[in-house]
Parts: sequence; structure tokens; C-alpha cells
Amino acid sequence: MEPQEKDNNMPNNSDDERETIGNLEESSNSGSVYPDDGDMSVDDTSYAEPDEIPERELDTAKISDFFEKKGAVEILAHLADGPKRFNEIDGALVVSHGTVSSRLTEGARIGLWKEYFYYPDDGGKIKLYQLNTEAEEFAELAQKEDIVETMKRKRQATQQHDQAVSNFQEEIASGDSEE
Repeated sequence: MEPQEKDNNMPNNSDDERETIGNLEESSNSGSVYPDDGDMSVDDTSYAEPDEIPERELDTAKISDFFEKKGAVEILAHLADGPKRFNEIDGALVVSHGTVSSRLTEGARIGLWKEYFYYPDDGGKIKLYQLNTEAEEFAELAQKEDIVETMKRKRQATQQHDQAVSNFQEEIASGDSEE
């Protein structure tokens, strides 16, 4: 089989291609495990809106399967009040970074949310995730069930548990050194 010559007159439609409009860039490559979130010390959660993506019908079977996965409902609930950076979402959930990354990628692929880049006036690049219109009814249900609040309580309980285990282990270690 002979290699095909590249036609320089043909548009490049690779997965890495991105379109930039104003301060926004739509991401077409969602394979990154840890997106570049810029300076995480800034707590400005008012981001520019991405260009509208045409509505599409969601596959209910895929959506149902997706919401059975760990962290999926929690991400949806967290995105209900507006766009978020990876670290904002990751910090709110009690699942691994890899799980958050996988769920964000899969949720974007099945049409629940979109990912895009925002370029603040002070420089840098921030990758954001935002619910699509088609997913708003799911987000309303998550809000009705108070998923965000229960997520916060779960995170606090996990931190308290981890601290208690750490205290226990320190007590045991110090008891061993006294003998």
C-alpha cells in the first residue's frame, strides 16, 4: 500500500484542530488526563460563554449507563450552576483525578456538556466544562435531590475519616517507639 500524498489545498480536520473566536477556543481533543487550568489561586468563576453548539438529541441508553458510573451524577450536579475548571470539579468530588477526567471526557462525548478554552485578558488559558442545553433537565433533577450538598457532606466525612485513621496510626507508631 502506497502512502498518500497530503493535498495542501484540503483543510486539516485532525482531532487536535481547534477554532478560536475572541477569548474562546473550542476543544476538540478531550484526551488530556489533566487539563491546563491556569492559575488555580484565582477564584473568579464568571467565565465567558462559548459559542453555541447546535442542539442534538441525547442517546438515553448511553446517558442512563453513564449516570451509573462513579462520579457522573456529581459532575452533572456541580456543573448545574455554571462552567467549571477541572480543579474546581475535582476538588468537590470524592473520586480519583483519573475518574473525574474520564467522566468529563465521556460526558462531553455523549453530549451532556461541552469543553472549551477561555483566554482571560491577563493571559493564560483556562479549560472549562459547561452543561449543554439538552442536559439541563438532568441538572434540575440533581439540584432537586440536593446532590451538591450531599457531595459536600461526603467530602467532609471522608476528610474526618482520613484524619481519624491518621491519628490512630500516629498513636500506634508512638506506642511502638515507647517500648
